[in-house]
Amino acid sequence: MRYKLIVVLIWCFFTSSEGFSQGSSGQNFISSPYSNYGLGDWTQTNLYNSFGAHSTFSGLYSYSMMNPATLGNVRFTTLDVASNLRSGATTSGDQRQEFLGGNFEYLSLALPVWKYLKRKQVGFDSARNAKLWKYTPFGASTAITLRPVTTKGYSYFLDNQQVLPTRTSYTGSGGVSQLMWNTGFRFSDHFMLGYGTGFLFGNTSEKALFSIPDSLELGLVEDSRTLVFRGMQQQVGALIQFKIDTTYHKIGGYYEWYGDVNAIQNRLTRTMAYNVSFTSPLDTIINEVGVNRGLTLPPAFGVGYTIRFRADIQLSVDYRKQLWSKYDAFFDNKKDYQDREDYNFNLIINPLDYKLGNVKKMPIPIRLGYGLTHSHISLNGSRLEEQRYSVGVGIPMIRRYFDNSVITNMIHVNLQYMTRGAGLAYPKEQFITLGIGLQLGDIWFAKRKYD
Repeated sequence: MRYKLIVVLIWCFFTSSEGFSQGSSGQNFISSPYSNYGLGDWTQTNLYNSFGAHSTFSGLYSYSMMNPATLGNVRFTTLDVASNLRSGATTSGDQRQEFLGGNFEYLSLALPVWKYLKRKQVGFDSARNAKLWKYTPFGASTAITLRPVTTKGYSYFLDNQQVLPTRTSYTGSGGVSQLMWNTGFRFSDHFMLGYGTGFLFGNTSEKALFSIPDSLELGLVEDSRTLVFRGMQQQVGALIQFKIDTTYHKIGGYYEWYGDVNAIQNRLTRTMAYNVSFTSPLDTIINEVGVNRGLTLPPAFGVGYTIRFRADIQLSVDYRKQLWSKYDAFFDNKKDYQDREDYNFNLIINPLDYKLGNVKKMPIPIRLGYGLTHSHISLNGSRLEEQRYSVGVGIPMIRRYFDNSVITNMIHVNLQYMTRGAGLAYPKEQFITLGIGLQLGDIWFAKRKYD
């Protein structure tokens, strides 16, 4: 028991440390020129076992980070932690830029906090001389989650080869993370409601360097800016589930919004002269320190449907829309954003997250997913489009304990291939991401009575 706890604590320390440093090391998570818009590239972070089923995925150990109502199905204390390794390439014409990085994916602890079984008499069995009862379960489970919301990492330059050659170089890093507390309430086996509130934090750093030849020197204009973000997010959700013959159905939806979000800006814009022996500042154009102003982040909503055939196959479809028409930030002069739309389709073979009592071994879950995104970024009328192809497996680690109970622990392996671009005139990106997640169940934390 002790060595297991040490392993988990070490993993949590390293992954959470990377998560809290996300604000200053986002370039290790992604390298993309498209991440220079707004707060950066908005992530699709969700538990690996749920794939893209943001609105409906739930089980005895499983839930969705997007819809807090899915926590209503959680019956056991569960720790989920994951990180990834990402390889990518950006191509534009005959130019190609590659990168290899990786970072924290998520850290989440869920546990049941209340349960109640309501009993109601619905009849009388005269043959057995016994009352007939109907039992209605009530309960609540809660989860604390740390995950990245946006990530920024880019480095590129634009040349102007007309009468007077110029070059503008752009670099950026950082991102925004979220510490979220969600609670799901179970009202019978068919209806769940959820609510969550969270804290946003992070920072970004960006620099633009404009250069132009000037006699024997090189004239420079440097514009550097750092932003520190703080704010709150809230979300509500609902989940309806029912059974028809041998099929199980779930319909879910959620809405999330932001409030009291502000950014502290430090900005320095100056002109300089450079030659081989020295760099000399000439004039300060802008010098802002500690400018604190509010901003409005885009709310979002999602709906989804899941159907499961016995314990064999599960199909999910999910739609999410982020309302960028509501976005307003004082540091962002790009005003041509459109509402972002995400479509996700998932197939899971052996979808249950626990072992049935009538089987000797728990089958390995096999997951296939496809996602399509119409991004909020529009470049001269060309919409940035993103496609994701995912395959994953869950490796069960089943243990039987002193009270004959069986608990499920899982290792999740996820491989995703993603492409995106905005037409032939703009860079095309390809990413391959390998994710490893660990899911530890309730009795895993308990001390055994005997070995």
